[in-house]
Amino acid sequence: MPDCIIWAVLVKFHLQQNRGPYKTFSLQNVLPRLPVPSLEQTCHKYLLSVKPLLTEAEYAQTKQVVEQFKQNEGPKLQGYLKLRAWNKVNWLSEWWNDLAYLYQRSPIAINSNYYCLDSEALPTNNPIARAANMIHYGVLFHDLIHTERLPVLLANGLVPVCMDGYRYMFNACRIPGLEKDTLHNFPASNFVIVIRKGMFFKLDVYAENKKGVLTPLTPWELQCQLEKIYEMSEEQDDGCGVAAFTAINRTQWAKHRQALIQASPVNKATLHEVERALWHISLDCGVPKDISDQAKMLLCGDGVNRWFDKSLVMFAFADGRSGALAEHATADATLFSRLWEYAQFRERYTKNGDVEKQEGETVRYLKPPKRLQWDVTGFEDSITSALAEHKANVDDLDMFVQPSDYGKGWIKKKHISPDGYLQMAMQLAYFRLHGDTPKTYESASTRMFALGRTETIRPISEHSVSFVKAMDNPSATSDTKINLLKKAVHYQTQYKIDATNGEGCDRHLLGLYCVSKELGMPVPSLYMDKAWQIPEQLSTSQTPTKITHQWSLETCSRGGGFGPVSPEGYGVSYIIVGEDLVNFHISSRKSCRATSSAKMAKAIVQAMADMRDLLV
Repeated sequence: MPDCIIWAVLVKFHLQQNRGPYKTFSLQNVLPRLPVPSLEQTCHKYLLSVKPLLTEAEYAQTKQVVEQFKQNEGPKLQGYLKLRAWNKVNWLSEWWNDLAYLYQRSPIAINSNYYCLDSEALPTNNPIARAANMIHYGVLFHDLIHTERLPVLLANGLVPVCMDGYRYMFNACRIPGLEKDTLHNFPASNFVIVIRKGMFFKLDVYAENKKGVLTPLTPWELQCQLEKIYEMSEEQDDGCGVAAFTAINRTQWAKHRQALIQASPVNKATLHEVERALWHISLDCGVPKDISDQAKMLLCGDGVNRWFDKSLVMFAFADGRSGALAEHATADATLFSRLWEYAQFRERYTKNGDVEKQEGETVRYLKPPKRLQWDVTGFEDSITSALAEHKANVDDLDMFVQPSDYGKGWIKKKHISPDGYLQMAMQLAYFRLHGDTPKTYESASTRMFALGRTETIRPISEHSVSFVKAMDNPSATSDTKINLLKKAVHYQTQYKIDATNGEGCDRHLLGLYCVSKELGMPVPSLYMDKAWQIPEQLSTSQTPTKITHQWSLETCSRGGGFGPVSPEGYGVSYIIVGEDLVNFHISSRKSCRATSSAKMAKAIVQAMADMRDLLV
């Protein structure tokens, strides 16, 4: 009996016996394992995905390389990969975390972390109140996970998805290593770290009630505690800037971290608290000029107010705006988006902008926040160098957030997949700006499998190339253009379905490569071929939304984003906000003269306008 049928029977039986709500991790054992696609299928998909990127001669060479791989190394590697799949809950998960994140030596600031914005409406101008509510509802969300009361997500109300990533949302930190970083999941703690002006404060978020039971601090209690931190940070000198080390090359940071520990027991104790905290919250002194500036400030910081290794950092700007930053190795955006929806939906404020105080509420005796100390004697030059390096990276980042003129509501009326439609708009925009077809990455979630993360959707095809070329061809008829658009979207949609079901080609080929390395074999020529080594010129991802039933347009995030994967390409994250808006978060490098985030944004808007005119 096929695995998928066995899984379906188990799920159906479990759901019939247990009507829910289901404990957070109670369905993990009924999730299916990530499949190993057939070698023939993967090679066929791979050739389809790279053909539009190559010349006729280059494609002939790649096709020959792939055929040789199927005949020579491929079958042996496939056999070992299937054996691994039998012995692992997920044959990919360890390899993926290692190769995609932990072995990477470049700074994780900008290159790996991702951010999330708050809603369009600004509920308060009081940053202390905003931070208090974020902390309070973050603690409640943590408690739901810790006590396994956070309901299992069921896709389409039936199919459970993997919840394992929630184990790494809190009390987790990435620790730098000389060759490879590690993820540490610390035992549950009862405090957060608050950062202001480069100073680190330990803030307990639980206190005993009248019965002697630890309960979360209320928003009002938290606001009172945060006011103390504000006062302390104004009265004392600014911090030493040690956080800048988390923004540089990982090997260099690992060396500095070890040196800090050896230099003073004060540093060892402070590092332990910083790394094991529930999460961090930064009280930024700046005020974003606009949404694009806010996005860049969230992703980058100033070098002293971000601990980039921490799994989650929340922010409150001086004008009350907020946001969050996540470390990518711990989890993907789908998990943090759920927390963000949960918190933003619940925060409430008085007319004066303070948090709402419960009737008759009095502040319990609370231990005052404690400033954590660093001993950086002898590290001054290294910190200055790290700050300068990070500033150069920040200055080179070109970030632009662009709203659309219409949204998925209109697209759906034309019976076209909104995601596929938006992907084709980006293809058209890129082609108009640069005159060629970019190697494009789009993420698909594979959380329907145990320990699933992502798979790659390759949205480009011969259909998409024909469509973008036809759009500005005066001899092409409207019917021809529409037909090509629909074919391109259909291809992308089917690829997305396959990828979500674990039937993409990228992760499978990566797995075969990893097997070859473990067996000590020479690297197969497929991985040395030009087609494999083309950089991702357009890295895209749709920000998940409407994850909870409490989603509302008024409290919906304006989206989030990440830095460009390639220094000569774009990072484009897009969020569908209700029926009438799509926000595009576009990043690129100023040092690349060929790219411009603002020009790409305008090109996307124009492409969507032209596609709408085509379909009217």
